[in-house]
Amino acid sequence: MAAGQLNVFRAPRRDCDAEFTEKRSRFIGSVRIVLDADEAAETIKRFPELYPKANHHCWGYRIGGGAPLEHCSDAGEPAGTAGRPILGTIKRHELTNTLIVVTRYFGGIKLGVRGLIDAYKAAAELAVEQAGAVEMEFHNALRLRCGYDYSKTLSSTLRKWGFSEERVNIEYGADVVMKLEVPLSMRAELEAPLAEMAQRSFLTELSWNEEPLVRERWR
Repeated sequence: MAAGQLNVFRAPRRDCDAEFTEKRSRFIGSVRIVLDADEAAETIKRFPELYPKANHHCWGYRIGGGAPLEHCSDAGEPAGTAGRPILGTIKRHELTNTLIVVTRYFGGIKLGVRGLIDAYKAAAELAVEQAGAVEMEFHNALRLRCGYDYSKTLSSTLRKWGFSEERVNIEYGADVVMKLEVPLSMRAELEAPLAEMAQRSFLTELSWNEEPLVRERWR
């Protein structure tokens, strides 16, 4: 997880593309969750491939907590008419780890400075509205292995910790393997009891995947 990130943050519920037409110009607002500036840059680079005949791919993003990293670009439109309205939409909705790209196909009628500002803002707002917004939290994947004689006790313990049956994937083979995703805000309180289970050989495998996963907050 990048430095300065918050464990819990407000972000779009899903990636979304929303479209409308203003004086024959076609605007496509695209919302994406991004976790750092490199991911944002790579995502922005893909839009000319997605819409190769478009005239502009304007964008804004806001990443991280505390003092968020904020950048925007007019991408060839008159200064201040596209990037700032897009970034302003992200900030108004108090979103972070969020990129919005607005793609424009020019329809032959000039919109003027005020018209461009309004159109880019409207495209960004429409995309955010259709994506929805929720609290997200970083998670780590956890893999546990135990014998059949301990599996019921382990399942019961996980339920007491708040992991319902639908949050635990169970595989039955020579042993029982349980896979789950643990919110980072919860991980510290689980590490000690899980380590004790492993030390006492109740668990034959206890492994964390350190790659952060973004999931909707549930606790």
